[in-house]
Amino acid sequence: MIPLSLFPIYLSLVATSHVVSASSSDILATIEKDVPGASSNERIIQVAEEVARARGGELHNISALMGGLASQEVIKIITKQYIPIDNTCVFDGIKSSTQIFRI
Repeated sequence: MIPLSLFPIYLSLVATSHVVSASSSDILATIEKDVPGASSNERIIQVAEEVARARGGELHNISALMGGLASQEVIKIITKQYIPIDNTCVFDGIKSSTQIFRI
């Protein structure tokens, strides 16, 4: 399976670079100016809706945190030194706290 392209994400983020609280239709209109016919692509529509939903939230911070958490767990499994997270880990970005649940 071919990995999904990051190009729709790039287009959506560029469209909101000057207007943080743009709606998905505003984002699609801006993308349509740069890439005619792109607003009919389902993937671009989904990404535009998600970027509009985030409303300028700092997605890179959460991405870095989740990437670090995942890599730390992989290192635990490979080296067999520490106990990996058992089952489900939930991160609360507002309180900056995590909770482990055994479901």
